[in-house]
Amino acid sequence: MKEFLNETLILDRNTEEKFSLMKDHISDRIFNPILKEKKKKSIFFELPTRIWKTKTTSDFTSLERIRIVVDGLIGDLSKSEICRKEKISPEVYDELKQEFLGAFNEFSEFKELQKTLTAHNKELIIEELGKNQFDFYQKFNDVTSYDSLVVPKEKDLLNYSNEFIKINNIVLLDKINNFRQINKKFEDANAKLPMGGFFMGSFETFNARVRKTRFCNVPVLKHVCSTMSFLMHRVCPKLPYIKKAYFFFTKGRNRMLSKAEALGRLVSCGFDILDYTEIDGIHYFASIKIKEPSFDMNPSYGPLFKMRRVGKNGKIIGVYKFRTMHPYSEYLQDYILKLNGYAESGKPANDFRLVPWGKFLRRYWLDELPQLINVVKGELKLVGARPVSQTYFDRIPEEIQQLRLTQKPGCIPPYVALDRKSSVNSVLQSEKEYLQEKVKNPYFTDTKYFFSAIFNIMFKGKRSA
Repeated sequence: MKEFLNETLILDRNTEEKFSLMKDHISDRIFNPILKEKKKKSIFFELPTRIWKTKTTSDFTSLERIRIVVDGLIGDLSKSEICRKEKISPEVYDELKQEFLGAFNEFSEFKELQKTLTAHNKELIIEELGKNQFDFYQKFNDVTSYDSLVVPKEKDLLNYSNEFIKINNIVLLDKINNFRQINKKFEDANAKLPMGGFFMGSFETFNARVRKTRFCNVPVLKHVCSTMSFLMHRVCPKLPYIKKAYFFFTKGRNRMLSKAEALGRLVSCGFDILDYTEIDGIHYFASIKIKEPSFDMNPSYGPLFKMRRVGKNGKIIGVYKFRTMHPYSEYLQDYILKLNGYAESGKPANDFRLVPWGKFLRRYWLDELPQLINVVKGELKLVGARPVSQTYFDRIPEEIQQLRLTQKPGCIPPYVALDRKSSVNSVLQSEKEYLQEKVKNPYFTDTKYFFSAIFNIMFKGKRSA
């Protein structure tokens, strides 16, 4: 078997020739017993099959049966495509595959086969991406190991089986901008990897694409081209009816993504970001599987969206807000805090999730005007401790947690009324003072804080962070 592997598997992994010499070694153990069993059956057994123009295993030679199984395991065709092409039923294909795997796993040289199949991973990555990109991936896991799967451009990850080759590392050579269904691709990778498996890939951001245009140094043309590109590849894929025509003509290629959306999608599909880097205008990421995908079918795309926040008595409420961040940014909250921590303003430092106009809306609290909807619904008050996420709530002192649970959150935070800084400690201290005063004087505290906040905003120039 070892000589057979050495002679055969040095051929290109995507060609059929590398399996031709497997006939003498495998067909006798797998397919000939099946063939003998089929010959014992009556000719009437084949009559319905011929009527419906489907084939059984006896209609193929030993080499053809091996080719059919291998095409489904590491080839470019899906199971349904193989069945349609070969005119066989899914049951016949499953029978052949199970027999093949059952016998082949017994070979002592099975890992040797896996190593041979992945021997050209390094050359493939360097040829398609570059040496620096290979070195970046190699820092996190050995992408040349036998359990690494490198998916070339124009190839479908779904067609690679992890039954034949146990996969612990997946590298996508094509940018995720070219995927019609990005989350579906990430979910497929998640399904093929064990817990703790590595997933690596790349994407191009909107800003990087603008820098590559020939008019990037011409002020007027630069803005015109970037605006047209933004509308075409960023807005059109999000509109309910226009997106059908967009994907029909573009096939989902060259989509425009922000860094926050690309990484946020990755986290939403069960991966933890290890690191990312930009090389020649392309971002390359390395991640590790930590859980199953969240299967978020309703991500926040529109200008108005709801945030999950902790309300009175710990009830989770949906707080309305105008968008100031890129889609899928909510999945990056923990990653941003781990990466940069909090700024003096009390907000995450160096937050790349903000859209260009986000800082302006936040500074004048314009992004929070939709919270009046929550006031009408009885979920918020005009004045009170700010509604916060469960992650933030779990990190504040227990004394303030208990005080918060007794009151509804509010639109106008206490630190504005008290004219304090917006740092984390200052905000928490202001909330503690407000909540304690609210317990002692439940009827007039909100009125007092409301007019104090209005005075500070109008006459002292108090602004949001």
